[in-house]
Amino acid sequence: MKKQILILEPTTTLQALFTECTKKTELELSFDTNGIRFLVTLYNMLPDAVLINARNMNPSCIEICRLIKSVSRFKNIPIGIYVTSDFVFPAEFKTTCGADLFIIFKPEDIANNIEELCEKKNTELAVPEKYDTIKNGSFQKIFFMIDHLDAFSKIVNELLNLITEVCQIPAAAIIMNDDDGAEGYYICGENFTETETNDFLKVCVNDFEKRFPTQNMTNFIPQKLSTEVQLEKYHSDVIPLSAYQAFVFTNSEGKSFGTLSVVREGAFTVKQTEIFSYMVKEAALLLETALKEKQKIKFERNIRKAFSRFVPEQIIDELVDEAEKNEKVTVGEKRDVAILFSDIRSFTNISEHNKPEVIVAFLNRYFTIMTTIIKKHGGTVDKFIGDAIMALFGAPVSYEDNALRAVAAANEMREALATVPLEDLVLPDGMSFDTGIGIHYGDVIVGSIGSDDKTDYSVIGDNVNLASRLEGLTKKYGTKILVSGSVKNDIKSDEFIFRHLDDVKVKGKAKAVHIFAVDRELADFSDLYRDSYDKGLALYQKGVFNLAKEYFEKALEAAPSDKATKLMLARCEDFIANPPQNWDGAIAFNEK
Repeated sequence: MKKQILILEPTTTLQALFTECTKKTELELSFDTNGIRFLVTLYNMLPDAVLINARNMNPSCIEICRLIKSVSRFKNIPIGIYVTSDFVFPAEFKTTCGADLFIIFKPEDIANNIEELCEKKNTELAVPEKYDTIKNGSFQKIFFMIDHLDAFSKIVNELLNLITEVCQIPAAAIIMNDDDGAEGYYICGENFTETETNDFLKVCVNDFEKRFPTQNMTNFIPQKLSTEVQLEKYHSDVIPLSAYQAFVFTNSEGKSFGTLSVVREGAFTVKQTEIFSYMVKEAALLLETALKEKQKIKFERNIRKAFSRFVPEQIIDELVDEAEKNEKVTVGEKRDVAILFSDIRSFTNISEHNKPEVIVAFLNRYFTIMTTIIKKHGGTVDKFIGDAIMALFGAPVSYEDNALRAVAAANEMREALATVPLEDLVLPDGMSFDTGIGIHYGDVIVGSIGSDDKTDYSVIGDNVNLASRLEGLTKKYGTKILVSGSVKNDIKSDEFIFRHLDDVKVKGKAKAVHIFAVDRELADFSDLYRDSYDKGLALYQKGVFNLAKEYFEKALEAAPSDKATKLMLARCEDFIANPPQNWDGAIAFNEK
């Protein structure tokens, strides 16, 4: 198994050199350019060893080393410090830093240096160095907040408590510029009057609004959080709250995304201002990551709420996992999908014989049964269109056998019709409850489609229309399931029995499409029927209508009720009397 090495290196040039020097080894390198982000990765990754450029200043390599050494989670991770030029590590630096190995970077030696580093386990922390105890302690506490990345308000609460305690101030507020609107929190001493609190928050909101003018801050009130220290000791009624400052949080792309506002009696000291700036800088990446995690959680909650009734749970899991990696899910992507349309036969006529509440109750029962089957086979219900169902196999999550899954679902939907409880639904005289299903496999555009205030994950394209046309043709050919040639060709197994019925040009398509019925079993039609129909179809497509008619007549004798044979026989008789011009073997259907 390869050893995982995490390296804090700001330059892509040296990253490439590290990679080149270790490409034939059992070392797997990961890089980061930012100290805080490096620590977050370290927390999640737990590599076999870490390497840090000695010249790293955000935070310093000494701060990072000592922090890692002081956390029990990292006690078995050896730390190497390296430089890239002739440099002698001072003895004081080595003692102060606490690293396990100090390396002068040489391409021919670096692989061996890393292997040597990996052997150093459980080394003790060096003697404490002379450093800024306030900054270092604050940095360590900020780092430990990554345990709460999934609870944004808890991170903000701990950060506000840290800031007020370290800088000995009675109140602080953080307001974030979130995609869903501003989100604000504050803490203050219990001896703050209502007027003082309102005045402080008004200044905080006004200052935030100046920096983020697109946010609507009307009636915006930050949420009060609990305090861990007695902030009232930093505020009395003797000296007024006369000093106010605001600091801006900047994300990894250099874009502002929030403010920290602080207030105190008298004036801020230079040391306090320096510490505020330091904390804002070090906490920015943590807050940025927590905001993304918050948005991810919201996205997952919305996805599950929107899709749970129509999409299998495992597909939702995969969609959520892929969302951060693949923005095409929302912006639009071309992919191959099997599209299934199912429609209840003569539903308009059925509706005329029933009360609206009976129709709605029946559709709910019917949709529940059919949706369960679609989800079982890995499909997604895209939408209900009146009594019709449009389902996708291949979006939002795709499989290698999307077409097979769609046909398997259609087969089970056909068998499940007998289990749909009609209850008080009245069917017109002589009518039985039945459906038609059309399936086509082809490329479509998938993504979030709609307006600014309402979007749906869906698919668009000619191939969607073709699937709908195939469902309509099931009535003409008298079959329950009708699929295109692309569906049959994509299915490599002999699991299903396909029967070639015709080649057609549906409305909006100039190219002929092979259409196939899907039979329940081979015994549904005799060998004589299948042989006669196939020969008749071959002659029909060549324009030899007289001979084709004879074979279709034999097929009809073998299956007297077959609607497809009757259709083809009538068409041969018509073409014998009125030969078609420029015959290419495919009939055109111009109606939807």
